[in-house]
Amino acid sequence: MHRNLAHLLSALAAVVLFAGCLTIEENYTFKKDGSGTMEYVVDMSELGEMLKSLEGLGDGKGGDEGTGDMDMKDQAARLKGLPGIGKVKVKNREKYVQVLSFRFKDLAALNGALNVIMPDSTGAMHEFFRWEGSTLVRTNNAHALEMGDDMGGGIASDSTDPTAILQSMHYKYSFTFAEAIRERQVAEGVVQDSPEPRRLKLDADWSVIMKDPTALDLRITLDK
Repeated sequence: MHRNLAHLLSALAAVVLFAGCLTIEENYTFKKDGSGTMEYVVDMSELGEMLKSLEGLGDGKGGDEGTGDMDMKDQAARLKGLPGIGKVKVKNREKYVQVLSFRFKDLAALNGALNVIMPDSTGAMHEFFRWEGSTLVRTNNAHALEMGDDMGGGIASDSTDPTAILQSMHYKYSFTFAEAIRERQVAEGVVQDSPEPRRLKLDADWSVIMKDPTALDLRITLDK
């Protein structure tokens, strides 16, 4: 009985996850010397809310799976061995929200870390960030695009439109700099918010990413 119930819950969780309920966040702080901190957040709290209604069907104890296959402990262990990376931590902000955080010495260290956290199917190393004078440039590999394909974009059915699924999934950036932001260039469809001169927040749903593989690329020029 309990085994069958566990299988049922597992299947339901997979179905709900496939239907969206995912937010990825990249939160950065950059200091004047090029060092900084990064948080990578996997938020499946909407999934958790849906599963709460099912907990009463079991023994009432709930599960400890949390973020399940999105667990980042292995990535954290690998980050600890990278040069220029320190203070690596993984914590569960709540059951279905996991945060991987670390400090980086410079962009070379940060790029090395991001290749661990966000690899794509090519296995090639990618330069996510670079400085062009006072402009921070971000480019991406196929990691987000492949995630979208796995979680909805690859649906091939005449009766299923993946647009709503993809629109329920979000990819967010947050940047805080030591200097004020003079200008920024982001893709069409990316929502911008600048709560203060040194901060910038960006939000793109996965339908934007699937239409434009460069949607998460950006340029931020600082007032140096």
